[in-house]
Amino acid sequence: MRLPTVLIGRYIPVDSIVHRLDPRAKLLGMILLISAVLIVPDLLLYLVPGLAVFLLMFLSRTGFKVYLAGLRSLWFFLVFAVLVQFLSSSEGEKIFWIITDRAIWSAVYIMFRLVLIILLAENFSATTPPLLSARAIESIFSTFGARKIGHEIGMVMTIAMRFVPILALEADRILKAQIARGANFERGKFFDRIRALVVIIVPLLISALRKAEELAVAMEARLYTGEPPKTRFKDIKWKPMDTLYVLSTAGVLVLVLFGRYFVDGVFQYGG
Repeated sequence: MRLPTVLIGRYIPVDSIVHRLDPRAKLLGMILLISAVLIVPDLLLYLVPGLAVFLLMFLSRTGFKVYLAGLRSLWFFLVFAVLVQFLSSSEGEKIFWIITDRAIWSAVYIMFRLVLIILLAENFSATTPPLLSARAIESIFSTFGARKIGHEIGMVMTIAMRFVPILALEADRILKAQIARGANFERGKFFDRIRALVVIIVPLLISALRKAEELAVAMEARLYTGEPPKTRFKDIKWKPMDTLYVLSTAGVLVLVLFGRYFVDGVFQYGG
């Protein structure tokens, strides 16, 4: 048994156009693209944000296999979301058991949305160092006069994202240790295997609490208070390319809005 690769929260240092973008531009662009994904009314219109996401993945030069590995690590979450859609919608014509045609269309929509949102999150974390992510959030909040809140939110989100790959590695280490002791996670019924995972979850939870405590002690030892303003070793500067990127992502959102309100749907499920 092998745990899947987790990409969200892991920075991949590569010299690419996307890596060189201002982190604030990447954050704003991600928000705009996610907004476009969430309001798409038609399966055909998913081509618009879908092509934008594909272009970002290509320009990031991190390799498509990396993104696919990240999606594979979240397969259980995706399958669960689809099953919920299958079982929660009773409208439409029944096709099999309690599954209706409307439920199938709804599940397809949810699958497209989740996949694109996950790919956008992976792209942002893979091309933006954690500290720059925090600074981007702080800078955007500072624009609205909430710099202290922005700094705290940015730091919390950055630490949380950094913990994802760390805990994934820790879980893999615990899994290998349990297998070396004779544990078998691939035999037995489904619920038996779920119960067997307790020997991984409990040590992982203890390890997470220990690492969180170590981080808190390290921050206190360095007299970290979170109070702005703070000096910066290297300032981030907004460039014309950043403006072009944000305008391009805004253009994707405008195209989706135009399709939503002015173009009749071709492949709609009626929602």
